[in-house]
Amino acid sequence: MAELTKDGTPEAPASEATASEAAASEATASEAPASEVPAPEAAASEATASEAAASEATASEAAARESAAPKEASHEEAVPDEASGEALALKADSPEKSGAVAAGAAGAGFSAGPSAEGGQGEPVIVIEGLTKCYGRETVVDSLDLTVREGEIFGFLGPNGAGKTTTLLMLLGLSLPSEGSVRVLGLDPVQEPLKVKSQVGYLAENMGFYGDLTARENLFFVAALNRLKDPGDKIAEVLELVGLAGDADRQVSEYSRGMRQRLGFAEVLVKDPKIAFLDEPTLGLDPDGIATMLEMITRLPKERGLTVILSSHLLHLVERVATRVGILRKGRLLAQGTVSELCEGAGLAPSLEAVYSYYFHRGEEAA
Repeated sequence: MAELTKDGTPEAPASEATASEAAASEATASEAPASEVPAPEAAASEATASEAAASEATASEAAARESAAPKEASHEEAVPDEASGEALALKADSPEKSGAVAAGAAGAGFSAGPSAEGGQGEPVIVIEGLTKCYGRETVVDSLDLTVREGEIFGFLGPNGAGKTTTLLMLLGLSLPSEGSVRVLGLDPVQEPLKVKSQVGYLAENMGFYGDLTARENLFFVAALNRLKDPGDKIAEVLELVGLAGDADRQVSEYSRGMRQRLGFAEVLVKDPKIAFLDEPTLGLDPDGIATMLEMITRLPKERGLTVILSSHLLHLVERVATRVGILRKGRLLAQGTVSELCEGAGLAPSLEAVYSYYFHRGEEAA
């Protein structure tokens, strides 16, 4: 069990950190300099910060930087910058891997409030002509999309459709080859820290300090994000995700579902305006799925949170999403509410019917 410092922040052991822990905690290098952050204990499929530093500086990313941003304002992807406070953990040479994000807590900007149900608020994400290429492979192709405050937008598509790559570009973790993105009025290429300070990211595979309790993990996250007096907030999010009774158990004793709920608490601890959730129900049992979907549905109504949900599980997305977009091989085949899409295609009101219709149309057009 790790000890807490005088201010309540756990002293994390140097051998226990995973890349997604430091990443999903949205820390910055200035807040926790690279020499002080515990060494990662990452799963083989997860990107480490050191891998990210090497892999993001590929030739294709360099080319993207040349075209996507003015030289005087360019940002090196996934290279920790202690002066600016940016630390990214992403293995970008694998387009559909869910990288981990380390984002700063500093920054201000967009002020969100409760919105009308169904996404009638102000645009919080505006995408125009967004394209991402890895060598000769185009994984996101000329994507146009607007998401409004308070929406739960479901990205649908098979594995490899470009869902995770799109999320990473919205987070500023992968640079576009072409096109533009605005998140909360900010350009993730030019202002990545301001974007990351206002969004949360639940990666497909989360990692935590196993020998710390859930509460201690969240104190660590709060310290990295420079949150003041986080005790009450931590207690609030633990109650919200249903872990208050297990808050002082070591995370190594947690089930997969409990870890996923702790990941959601980690996203919420800094009150983000947008939550990006990449396959949030993956590996959960029916009870865990029901709990996760209930939280996703409730938060936009209670907190004005906008949710971008990436999944290939149609029946789950249909239960929570206010609008959906169907991706196939990087192209957005259709977007809208399920009823709008059904009416347009003359189909019975079913997301499965809509998905099958547009997906097969996409195959015929390819």
